[in-house]
This record gives sequence, structure tokens and C-alpha cells, in this order.
Amino acid sequence: MKHRISDLLDSYVPEDLAEDTPLSLSRIKELTMNKLEQESKTTRRFPLRALAVAAVAAALCGSALAAGHILGAGDLFANYFTPKEDALSQGQIQIIDQLGLTAEEEGSLPAAVTSGGATITPVAALADENVYYLRLRVEAPEGTVLPDLDPEGACYQVSGEGAENALSLTCAEDAYDSFGWNLSTQVLPDADPTDNVKDLVLRWTAQCDGMDFNDGVSKLLTIHGLWIQSADKEYTPVFTGEFTFDIGLHFQSRLETLDCSGARLTWTAQGETYTDTLEALTLSPLSLAYTISTDLPANPWVGVGSALKVVMKDGSVFLDNDTDDRMVDEYLASVGKTLPPPGGAATADSLLPPPNGTVSGDRISAFCVFDEPLDLDQVDYIQYGETRLYLEK
Repeated sequence: MKHRISDLLDSYVPEDLAEDTPLSLSRIKELTMNKLEQESKTTRRFPLRALAVAAVAAALCGSALAAGHILGAGDLFANYFTPKEDALSQGQIQIIDQLGLTAEEEGSLPAAVTSGGATITPVAALADENVYYLRLRVEAPEGTVLPDLDPEGACYQVSGEGAENALSLTCAEDAYDSFGWNLSTQVLPDADPTDNVKDLVLRWTAQCDGMDFNDGVSKLLTIHGLWIQSADKEYTPVFTGEFTFDIGLHFQSRLETLDCSGARLTWTAQGETYTDTLEALTLSPLSLAYTISTDLPANPWVGVGSALKVVMKDGSVFLDNDTDDRMVDEYLASVGKTLPPPGGAATADSLLPPPNGTVSGDRISAFCVFDEPLDLDQVDYIQYGETRLYLEK
């Protein structure tokens, strides 16, 4: 298979944006992905490999760091990427150490900020061009307990309700032509849920072209407190204050650019054959970015997926974006639409971009962020259609 059905569905126009859309995005996903439900419960998009447990795993189970032991960025992010029984390989740990920063490294991360009796401390950071991870230690005022919360109900947030309480990440007005991001928050396992300390990881992913997270440009993060968000989106403040950090400096980069000459694939939909051409591909330990051109005419129903596979030297598959062509036909049948023939007249203003993607003419540029770091030294090849692409030695 050549296309991920999730790429196609994520490109579908929601009914609040297009009057002729027959079903909402969530309903279409429910209908077309029904038969894959069992598989999705047991298969990760980026499969984890069985690896040896890191020696410092026990020290990472709680908020407090091991006394007398200086942990690298790899140790500090290990239980974020593999919070359960899996573990990162030593190669993955070393990759994070090379790219990441810790508070123990002089001049790398900004100092802790105290406001209103609470303290927030940047502990470790990790970034590439497309994604940024920041581990923070949050200490509520003395006497305030930060218990574990039911993940099915309430959760901790460092961005509150209303503009005055919203977390912000800003830079100089002339730094980029455009600057946008999406943010997720994950609280790390806590060995002592009866104290006033929680460690959490903020993850930003780029929302547009024109900026890199690891380019050394100043980026000011401002947090106005800590809240508990209920299941029905009500916010209860734990503490408020003003905590500002410059988190944009001193990053390393390891970016591999692959030769994509001749990399094409064909796929079929409703009896027609379409051709996609891989124009560019870059790979970092944290994400993969690509540009694809296509003879698929612009249309409001189907976009172009990446259809890339990352194969490791041990034969395991780290990333597999292939799926079955039949799912494209079933999806189109479910919405009662017909694609134009290859090279035919466009039926919409532009091609639909995949998630984290942009469109320019017949070219789609996008990236995907890995669930765990990729050890580039262990990559055998990247496959696109029938073509194998190799990293330069």
C-alpha cells in the first residue's frame, strides 16, 4: 500500500468549513477505520523495539532526581518516551545526550524562576527543526500538595483559561515570516504524590514553515501558573505568578539529507493510477520531513500521504506509513465522491496537505514526529515505493 488512511482522513474538510461535506471528520474516521480497530489497539504507529532496560530507570520513576548522580538529557527524557515496560537503547540515550541540554550544563538552560511562592525550573530540553521537548519541575508553594490525578478525569495544565492566563511562546517580530506551534503536556510518573512537586514535559510541534526550534533564535516562554483542568474543561488554579524563560538558545542539530533521485510510487483509486514523486527527504533523530509532488489533481477529499518506511539494520521497522489501496476506495465510497483522473482539471483551489504540512502548487511539504528517538547509526534504509534510500556514510 502507498497511502496512510489517516493522512487522507486528516485532510478531509470538516463540515463547519465546507457546506457540501456529507459527514464530520470524526464520523468519517469512525466509519472508515472501524475494521482496523483491533489492529490499532495492539500496534503503535512507530513500533517500539524490545531493548535493554536503562540502568537509571529506577531513578526516573519520581519527580526528584537521584542525589549525587548527574543525569544526561537521555536519562531525563527516557521515561517520557517509554513510560511503561519498554526502554530506550543506549544508542537512543546517546543521541538525546548529544542533541539535548540539561540544567547541569552551565549556560545552557535558563535558571529557575520563583513567583508567588512557587518555583518552575527547566530541567532538560531537546529539539530539532520540527519539534521541541522541555522538561520542567514545578514546585507549588510550601504546604500545597500536588497529588496524582485520574488520567480519565482531571489533568494538570500550565496554561489557564483566558488570554491573561494562557501560556505563550514568542520571538522577535522580524525573526520569522511566520511562527506557529501546537502544544501538548505530559506529567511524568511521581514517586511521592503527597508533596508539592511535579515534573512534566511540554512538547511543541511546528505549525508552519519559516521557523526552526533549534536555530538558536531567542524564544521566550511565559507561564502564568498551574491549573487543574476538569473533564468538562473547568480550570481550578493551584497557583499563579509569572515565569519567563528564554528556551531558544544553544541547540545542536543532526540532520541527514537523502538523495531522492528517481524515488516514485504509483497508487490506484477507483481504477485510476496516480504517481507521486519524492522530491526531498531529511531525517533527524526526532522527526522526518519530506516534499512530494503528484499528478493527483487538487480535490477536497484525498490528500497525498508520505508512504515512507524506515528499516533498521536488525530488520525491524521503525516507521511504516503504508496501508492498503483498497482503503482509499472504501473511504471515497463512504463519502460518495469520485477523484479526477491523473493530470485532470482541478476540482478545488489546492491539494489538501497532510497533518503538519503545507502545499505549493502540486507539491506537498510535511513532517512527522517520531514516538521515540531514532538512532540514525542503526538505520539501514528508507523505502519509498520500490526505491531504497540510504544515509550517507
